[in-house]
Amino acid sequence: MDEVVVERVLRIVELVPSGRVVSYGTVGVVASCSPRYVGRVMKEYGANVTWWRVVNAAGALPAPLLGRARDHWRAEATAHTQEKALTSAFLSPEDLDALWARHGRDPEERLD
Repeated sequence: MDEVVVERVLRIVELVPSGRVVSYGTVGVVASCSPRYVGRVMKEYGANVTWWRVVNAAGALPAPLLGRARDHWRAEATAHTQEKALTSAFLSPEDLDALWARHGRDPEERLD
């Protein structure tokens, strides 16, 4: 995996506000990679970031993660059912891109 893209994905995920979720596709749009790549990054490296804020387009997570995600969703007042995060909890691609533009630091940028 491309270390720069992995780091970019993880940094973008950390910008998702409490109580909100984003789809793998939304992260992919902002990170310039595919939703499947985002899913792979989250599976392999996402344990130390707010992984419960990244869901599929329907608002769901893999069954083994759902119980723990619901605990986080309850604690953060994320709109959800027993099975998934609700549409009202989704952050738009434009809003996530704006957060990245304002607060993100791309791993390819170098300090001079």
